[in-house]
Amino acid sequence: MRPRFPAGLPAVLVLLLVACAPTEPWPEPSPSPTTSPIEAAPNPGLVEFEERLEVSTSRLGQLVRALAEASAGSPRELELVAGRLAAFAADETAWLEEHMADPCYADAVGAYRDGLAQIEASAEAFDALATAPSPPSDEDGQAAGESLASGSTGLQQAAALAVRARAACRSAS
Repeated sequence: MRPRFPAGLPAVLVLLLVACAPTEPWPEPSPSPTTSPIEAAPNPGLVEFEERLEVSTSRLGQLVRALAEASAGSPRELELVAGRLAAFAADETAWLEEHMADPCYADAVGAYRDGLAQIEASAEAFDALATAPSPPSDEDGQAAGESLASGSTGLQQAAALAVRARAACRSAS
């Protein structure tokens, strides 16, 4: 049985795997043994946000790999993974609502929120691909992939802004 997804969809998803890889390694804090965790990290909320962002970036990479595999399978497989992607975006957005950001790292949270909105849109697009009554076009597959790539970029921007926010959070303390 031949998959009914656009021929270019697996290629788009492979490119996303590369795009989802962090461009820079996560910076490791280097506090001295006598520095307390609060002194080493200027803002406990920022530390929690950065930890959450690191875990969610890893989870997104796993979901992109699952999408790539599902795109070569049945529509039901793609639908299930699209649902997991939507749940991921919803869970992370809910976490943001429960954890108010200090102004010193609000830009990072904004970039994260924007990235999650793109990921949610991508999940809807992948779901539409999976449930379409006829085979979707290559353009539909590319649009879904581009939205996911944009969301992934948003998470990377949030991480970069969070690193830069450390100095602002430290001086505001």
